[in-house]
Amino acid sequence: MSEESFDDTNKAFENEKDIILEKIVKDENNLNNCSNMINMDDVENMKKELYVLHKKDEEIENNVDCFSGDKYNVENVINLKKKKKKDEDTDSSYYKTTLDEVYDTSDISTDEMLSNYSSSEDNNNIEMNIINDFYLKDDNTYCLEWNSDIINVLSEEIKEKEKLLEDENKDICNMKSRFLKLEKYVNIKKKKIINIKKNIEEKRKIEFDQKEIFKCLQIKNDFLKKENKKIELEREKNNKKIIETQNNITTCQKNIDDIKKELILKENELNDFINKIKIIQQEEYEIEKIKLSKDKEIQNVSYNLEKYNNEKIQQDKKYEQVKMNNMKFDIELKSIIQEYYDIKKDIKNISNKYICIMDMIKCRDKTIYKFEKDYTKTIHKEKQLQNKCLHKENLINTQKDKNIILNNQIKKIQFDINKIRKELNDKQMSYDKTIIDRDHLNKEYEYEIVEIKEKLQEEKKSLENTLQHLNETYITMSTNYEESKNEYEKEQVNNIEKNDLIKSSEQILVQLQNKLQKLLDEIKSLDLEKFQLTQTLQVIKNDYITLEADVLGTQIKIKQIKSNIKKTEKELERQKEMLYKFDFQTQVLTKKINMISGISTFEKKKENQKKIILLEKELYKNEDIYNTLNNEMKRINIEIKNIKLYQNELQEQKMNYKNLYEKLQLEIKSLESTINNEIKEKENIMLIELNLKIELDKLKSTFSKHVDNLNICKKEKKEYMNNAKLSEQDINAHMESLKVIIKNINDEIHKLNIQLYEKKNKSNNLQLKLNSIIICNQKNKDQKDICPNENQHIYYKMKIDQDIINLKEQLKKINEQIDKENIETKNFQRTLDDIIQTNKEFNDNIKSIDPQYKILLKKKNKLNKKWEQINDHINNLETNINDYNKKIKEGDSQLNNIQLQCENIEQKINKIKESNLKVENNINDLFIKIERASNQLKKNLAPTTNMMKLKNKQIKDDENNLSNNNNNNNNNNNNINVNVNVNCEPVPLEKHIFKQIQMESLKEKLSLLMECFKNNIDNVIMKEVFNLIETAE
Repeated sequence: MSEESFDDTNKAFENEKDIILEKIVKDENNLNNCSNMINMDDVENMKKELYVLHKKDEEIENNVDCFSGDKYNVENVINLKKKKKKDEDTDSSYYKTTLDEVYDTSDISTDEMLSNYSSSEDNNNIEMNIINDFYLKDDNTYCLEWNSDIINVLSEEIKEKEKLLEDENKDICNMKSRFLKLEKYVNIKKKKIINIKKNIEEKRKIEFDQKEIFKCLQIKNDFLKKENKKIELEREKNNKKIIETQNNITTCQKNIDDIKKELILKENELNDFINKIKIIQQEEYEIEKIKLSKDKEIQNVSYNLEKYNNEKIQQDKKYEQVKMNNMKFDIELKSIIQEYYDIKKDIKNISNKYICIMDMIKCRDKTIYKFEKDYTKTIHKEKQLQNKCLHKENLINTQKDKNIILNNQIKKIQFDINKIRKELNDKQMSYDKTIIDRDHLNKEYEYEIVEIKEKLQEEKKSLENTLQHLNETYITMSTNYEESKNEYEKEQVNNIEKNDLIKSSEQILVQLQNKLQKLLDEIKSLDLEKFQLTQTLQVIKNDYITLEADVLGTQIKIKQIKSNIKKTEKELERQKEMLYKFDFQTQVLTKKINMISGISTFEKKKENQKKIILLEKELYKNEDIYNTLNNEMKRINIEIKNIKLYQNELQEQKMNYKNLYEKLQLEIKSLESTINNEIKEKENIMLIELNLKIELDKLKSTFSKHVDNLNICKKEKKEYMNNAKLSEQDINAHMESLKVIIKNINDEIHKLNIQLYEKKNKSNNLQLKLNSIIICNQKNKDQKDICPNENQHIYYKMKIDQDIINLKEQLKKINEQIDKENIETKNFQRTLDDIIQTNKEFNDNIKSIDPQYKILLKKKNKLNKKWEQINDHINNLETNINDYNKKIKEGDSQLNNIQLQCENIEQKINKIKESNLKVENNINDLFIKIERASNQLKKNLAPTTNMMKLKNKQIKDDENNLSNNNNNNNNNNNNINVNVNVNCEPVPLEKHIFKQIQMESLKEKLSLLMECFKNNIDNVIMKEVFNLIETAE
């Protein structure tokens, strides 16, 4: 029965040992799975296990009490077995539940667990010693029987636990070292992961910004394409208009040639008519009345001209106001030029516009060259006419009947003035329309701005949606990233693949450098285009300034033409006065001729003959003067023809200048509209450049961060390479050390097996001795008289107990060493298996990487490429901005020089105006002098006329006296008759013939005048003169 009880107890203790080993294996597995941290739940589970072990110890004590009270029974042993099985079942179920609940990690070290575990084992050993001491105090018979069984069991347990403790201590040391290494590795990986996350976020931001910029550029390209189409349509329309104007010019030239031919014919008629007009003498007074009425009309015309001049002065003031506004706009342009830095990126798209503008400017240049040629011709003609006018001022005294022609010219001038007024009204209407169109265009521009803003808001919304979608994808990618983190930790083992990736990245960098060189070449070409465009802008500005100067020149010419018109009017008045004087002289001469041709007495014949001779001489003189005057009149008529031709040319030039003025106004408006559009585009470009500057600052900051991260990554890469080499060396050394350790362990195991075999033999010998001692004791139970032998037996028992205790200690130590060595071998094999499995998993993961992760890698590479491109582009933009700043400063200096030139030109114009005023004053002084000379001539001619009148009265008185004497002496004698006959001698034939010639010449002249009147009845003045002649007849 005793042997069976010992077997049962041994089985119970072996079951407990197996349970403890299973727990230790599970804990090790948990530690391997959670290499970074130790779970708090494991600690709690260990505490619970300790609590269960304490309960078991208490139950063992109770069982020991029952053994001591009831001595040793098989029933009690059976009950103990049943209880232990129940406890084992409960413990196993409890361990399973606790292992399933383990998930989270904690920072509690394994030393605390092992300390608790070792303390619990020490408590168990102490309790077992107490039980042994307790049994020694009981009867020797029962104690010896039970102690032999317990000693065997305890000796085995001690050996096994000693081995386990040794193995666990070795494992603990290895785990600590591994734990420290893993902590370092985990911290490094965490830092890497944080940096990678930051890089990914920054690259996403960059992609988002690039997409926004790309969309903005697309919108601008579409807008510029539309504008190009509009400009092409306008160009086609302008070409059609140019063709129409050319056709009109050809028609006008034909009409001008026809008009010139008609003018030549009319001039011939006028020359004939001027020769015939000399006969008209009696009708001068009536013509003077008509002239007075015409003078009144001329005064009215002059009054209207003064009004027109006042209106012109007001218009000049308005023009000066417009000029001041243009100066203001120039000042604003200076401020806008500073904002011109922002146009760099959109200059490519504006180049097409500038090409069209250049074509327009070329057409303008051609027209301007034509007008300059015409202007030079007119200047030469004006100089010739000025010289002729100086020559005419000496010959104007002989001009007669030029009032009719000049009146016609005055009417034409009035008609032209009315036309000019109508044209001015039309221009004002067109100006108002242009203002309305400008307001309408401004409204359309504001509406387009609102539409663009709405589009931008819609694009922002779409971008926000894409951002949300990207955030969702980022979350999914973060989950995938966390899953791939473990795989990424295992990547460092495969250094070969990393080297391949590095080579591929270097190739990609080479490709990026080539692309960057291409981009730099493109940027240089763009800079050349920008420089050309700036030159074209300067040319446009210079052309605009020249056009303004031409407009001022045309206005000055108009003023000169008006002054010439006034001069011609004054010359007409002078010619009228000279004609009046010439007519008066002719009347006086006719009266003298009539007096001479009348009947006179014989006594006064001689005197009259003398007077006639004198008068004939005077007539010859007057005829010579008359011939000279006729020649001069012919010259004047030729000059008048030239003047008319020049007037027609001036009118044509005036019309051309008007058309040119209108064209220039339209072109100025178009230029203003283009300038406004350019200003608005500049404002938009300024906003875009501000955004780009902000983005540049952001990109620079991100770029600096990336550079720092790259440097850090390079350093970390070097460190990792060194660490990898060191780790490989450590692994090789560790492998060799482990191989040596395994050999030593095998040798030690062999030695320990030999020692175990020897100790087992010793224990068997001791058991035989004990059995023999027990048999002897049983035999001596019956012998109650032998007391000294009992004392000897007790002494031997004490020695045996000491030997047993020493053996137990040795067994514990041996068991602990064996357990530790076994655990180390198992752990080593597990680590090797784990390394092999991780290599396989890593290879499999590389082969079967998530496509999203691959896409991320590709995007990462693309973003790096774009990032480098953007940085290069930014540097080029900065250099371009500095260049454009210099160019703009040069343009400002040029504009200042142009403004100074304009001021100098204005000063010259003011000087020319002052000189014109001086010339007008000189002309007025000359008119006054001519009037004084004409008054003096009248005074000088007045006595001669009075003398002629007195002579005529005396002749009439003499004739009356003669008639009375003849009546009284009719009845006288023959002598008296002879005397009368002598006195009544006939007039000489010469005088009679002279009178007849005069009468015939007068009749012929009158007949010629009548024919001229009949041929020129269309003229109003001619009609009136003809009516007066008819009434006179």
